[in-house]
Amino acid sequence: LQPSLEGASGLMTADRAMVRSLDMNTVGIVSDIMGQTVALDFYNETVDELLANFSSVNSTVEKTGCFTSMERKTLFQVVARNNALFIDMVHIGIKDRSDTAWHLSQYESLHEQMRQEFDLEDRFKDIEFKLNLIQQNSKFFLEVLHAQKSNTLEWVIIVLIGFECVLMILDMSGAGAHLLSGLSILNR
Repeated sequence: LQPSLEGASGLMTADRAMVRSLDMNTVGIVSDIMGQTVALDFYNETVDELLANFSSVNSTVEKTGCFTSMERKTLFQVVARNNALFIDMVHIGIKDRSDTAWHLSQYESLHEQMRQEFDLEDRFKDIEFKLNLIQQNSKFFLEVLHAQKSNTLEWVIIVLIGFECVLMILDMSGAGAHLLSGLSILNR
């Protein structure tokens, strides 16, 4: 508490925040910034875990050249968690300006000094970079999975068309009725 501060509601130094008075607006700004910095620490740890999981999937695919069901499940979980983190980070308001600092200019300097002291912008950008990296690489793997599934479905369709052609040839040759009647005897 520093009642002698001139012109500003607060001043940040490397190891402390000095404020002219301890009112609800000051407490609100300090608590918002502290909450955001703790949230960013949590998100950074979570994103690092996601990167480790993604790296594991990537290494397995690099070695084997294909996905197992476990890698698919892990990939889908990473994608879902990545999307959830993006949404959560928007909700905590890292990019938003404090309502107090917006409406009451005397609190703006404290707000900005605290944001700079705790490197909120840079830390947010670092997390955003990691999330985008996961998102871009996941998109590639998901496209590969889609192509593999499409390829499998195309082969199933080809086999079914071939089977239908065989049945049509048997029916046109007259052998189909004799063959199918022999099968119905076996079923009795």
